[in-house]
Amino acid sequence: MEHHKKVHNGKNRQTGRKVQSRKSGQIKTKVTGRVVGKPRAAMPTLPRPKPRCCQTPEQRQVLNERMFAELSTIRWDREWSEVRGTWKRVIPRHFVAKYRRHMAHFRAYLRERMER
Repeated sequence: MEHHKKVHNGKNRQTGRKVQSRKSGQIKTKVTGRVVGKPRAAMPTLPRPKPRCCQTPEQRQVLNERMFAELSTIRWDREWSEVRGTWKRVIPRHFVAKYRRHMAHFRAYLRERMER
């Protein structure tokens, strides 16, 4: 919990490790990039290409069916629709985060399945 005091009797509340006392006269240095160990220089971070989700339509179909089966077992979130005046079912956030890469083709599959 972020709103609690971090240090208690010289120990970190989360880890229980001893916390070093702060000294007001210390000079702060800024580091650019990632530092791996003290003797090494800063390592630049490189952009990585995004891997494609499904190479073949067969893989996409199998994955869509598996995701639909998993979504069927999960309780959906609901949000109030001001336009209709009813509750609207929404895909849970944790499911969207888990399958973010596949949501583009899964949403179309889900609309098709729900209309049947």
